[in-house]
Amino acid sequence: MTLIATTALQAAAAWWHGAQLSTLGNGHIHDTFLVTLAGSTERFVLQAVNREVFVDPYQMTTQTQALVHHLTADQGFADVYSIPQLVATVSGDLVYNCGDKTWRVWRYIENSRVIEPFSNLQQVESAAQAFGALQRTLVSFNPPSWTPSIADFLQLRRYMREYREQLQTAPAGAVPEVLVRLIDSHQDLVDSLGEDRCFIHGDCKINNVLFHQRADTALAVIDLDTVGLGHWAWDFGDLVRSVAFSNGVVELDQFVACVVGFAKGRETFAQAAATTALQMSLAPGYMALTLGVRFVTDHLCGDRYFRVAARGENLQRARAQLNLLEQFANAQPTLQKAAMEHLH
Repeated sequence: MTLIATTALQAAAAWWHGAQLSTLGNGHIHDTFLVTLAGSTERFVLQAVNREVFVDPYQMTTQTQALVHHLTADQGFADVYSIPQLVATVSGDLVYNCGDKTWRVWRYIENSRVIEPFSNLQQVESAAQAFGALQRTLVSFNPPSWTPSIADFLQLRRYMREYREQLQTAPAGAVPEVLVRLIDSHQDLVDSLGEDRCFIHGDCKINNVLFHQRADTALAVIDLDTVGLGHWAWDFGDLVRSVAFSNGVVELDQFVACVVGFAKGRETFAQAAATTALQMSLAPGYMALTLGVRFVTDHLCGDRYFRVAARGENLQRARAQLNLLEQFANAQPTLQKAAMEHLH
């Protein structure tokens, strides 16, 4: 048994006695386990929060609980989607420290599945609609205070600054010249979307949507740790980016499915359709550049944020994202026209 699995069993005792654990998912950030209990059909998800990424798990989880309460109270959202629910320890705490990890538990959403990769456009549109619906309900989310779980998350200007600082002190050739040139050639994206901010999900990959077990429709939006203030188009752009990444190619019909679904879920953008269409066409490239720069920077910092199986894996990830960036840049006029045609 691995060290993390042993620690997970010790942590699970803060919630139950006799829990059985198995690894769950393949995320880059948290260690996650599926929990089953003898004599019970109810299942749970036990997570070790990555404190290298989320420096204050207690505050983050407390804020997430407030968010869960808001989503649950929105009848229009709760009638359509299952809402992840946190589970307190037997002592009533939302988190528990064990070893050098901070642990928390979610109630497992039954009769669900993760689709990765997607296999049809209905899945793409349904995921987009779920993320758009989440943004719609977040419009009325007004907590008395909110501390970002990750400082300046998805702020491309910040990531570019950190990248340049690390590159200046790195050994010659630490980053292939082709990647450096690609990043330099798309610096105009930094200010391309403007400064408008609202609450967003912040990590709109298609595998952060749970689907019904026997239908291609979204059941729940998960991974709420990154909810915070950002540009609305970051969510849309990240979904388009993740969909394109599934097969390494930007496809117009997949982009249109994202436009149709997201607009259906969000219902209104409170701005001119032409502005929305332009931002929809720019946001996928913005997010691809953002993630590519983050991968390169993490490589230069010793792979502290994104887990790797071998040294150099983050550079490979960066290459894939920057390749998508080039495709998005070349397709931008076509994407803008398509978005305009499908916005109502």
